[in-house]
Amino acid sequence: MGDRGGTEGCSEGATVHRLHPKAPERATAAHELLARARRHDPAAQRELFELHKVRVTAQIQRMTGDPAAVDDLVQEVFIAAFGSLARFRGDSELQTWLYRIAANKVRNWWDSDRRRRRREQQASQVPQGSPPTPHDELETREHRERLYEALGQLSPRLREAFVARAIEGMSLHEASAALEVPISTVSYRARRAEALLCQALEVFGPSGEEQGR
Repeated sequence: MGDRGGTEGCSEGATVHRLHPKAPERATAAHELLARARRHDPAAQRELFELHKVRVTAQIQRMTGDPAAVDDLVQEVFIAAFGSLARFRGDSELQTWLYRIAANKVRNWWDSDRRRRRREQQASQVPQGSPPTPHDELETREHRERLYEALGQLSPRLREAFVARAIEGMSLHEASAALEVPISTVSYRARRAEALLCQALEVFGPSGEEQGR
């Protein structure tokens, strides 16, 4: 018992000794980087962009389902972020703040480009007589297209809650912080969106009855 406690204490103490001095340094560096970006320092803004672009890009890809829209939306997110960085007070994580901006940009994209998406989806359908596509790949693409078409019919609030929970894989706490609504509201909206999507996609439960009605 004593040996075990001594070993844990030694290991834990070594870990604290090794990590503790660096944590304030990282926090200071992040604070300084943010301060420089607020002053419109191009190098600092570029560094912030490089630090966060991968996650923002993946987020927008999952929220839109349209690779062609991703690059433009990513640019819009960071232009908006750098333009309003002075108003970011640090009450939440910078990544959470960027998520909110991205969600707003995607909301506008859904609203303005819904008809364009429909035309693109119709044009992407495999024409009769074309070389056969592997069944699994075709089935996956068709299902994804149907899902995003159905998502486009939801209200922005339901869609954002569903995307955050089911597509982004956020916890209720994370989604609540990102969408700035109570946890109970996120839970309700995500469940309501799921029911409506099941209905739209004609998903049936074990009993054979359509779900969501």
